[in-house]
Amino acid sequence: MYSRVSATVLVVLLSTAQWTAAQQLPAAVAADQASVAADHGVGLPKDPLPPTPGGVTFTPRPARNPFTSLGHDLETFFTSKDTAIVMGVFAPAAAVAATWDSAGIRESQEDLSKRAFEPGNIGGSFAVQAGAAVGTWAFGAMTGNAKASEVGGDLIRAQLTSQVLVQGLKLVAHRTRPDGSDNGSFPSGHTASAFATATVLERHFGWKAGIPAFGFATYVGLARMSANKHNMSDVIMGAAMGIASARAVTVGVGGAKFNLGVAPTQGGAAVTFTKQ
Repeated sequence: MYSRVSATVLVVLLSTAQWTAAQQLPAAVAADQASVAADHGVGLPKDPLPPTPGGVTFTPRPARNPFTSLGHDLETFFTSKDTAIVMGVFAPAAAVAATWDSAGIRESQEDLSKRAFEPGNIGGSFAVQAGAAVGTWAFGAMTGNAKASEVGGDLIRAQLTSQVLVQGLKLVAHRTRPDGSDNGSFPSGHTASAFATATVLERHFGWKAGIPAFGFATYVGLARMSANKHNMSDVIMGAAMGIASARAVTVGVGGAKFNLGVAPTQGGAAVTFTKQ
């Protein structure tokens, strides 16, 4: 039961945070474009691309080196309205979920065997997520594929930003893992990595890529609970860190192609996607 609750909580929080953060996009786009242009000594194109169906006008982003932009990305994280919105949604939810932590772990272990969740423990690791990001970026650089290079660069930046913040928070929180192995429980680094990747993919390719990516990220969070490595509150905060970090490095990317909503149903809630 509690594993299903945790999955529902993540999906509902995700849709709420993504929808509200999208409302702040136009101003953030202009600010980031001006910042990048100033850093590179170039001006913005005179003729921006036409407005998207969502009403937001986008111009191509000057490229950033994914390995040297960490300082800028951290600054954007702490000054972005998106970050405030995402954390404002997820942090209270994590505090509430803390009351279900022990029961959630027990249920996640009982509902399905640990073996069923093992791919999430492996695929959600920073090594796998960062390796895939570097591989995408390297492929784009070697083949001259500008899109692959841009996506890979944003994936690298999202991974680095989220993990610097996650590891710093782990040191401050010093929360013991449920299995007692160490004091790195809060927040979940695996979950942060998976949600960072999912957010970057959704920003670049829309919800056709975002839905399965966020589904896998939620699976990673459940896997960490099943492995007795994290509490539900750790997973929720990890998701928040991943989403906020990815949004901080992808300001100006993509346009809203779907509206998300949450509709109450008998015994739960349904997430709705409405094409614009």
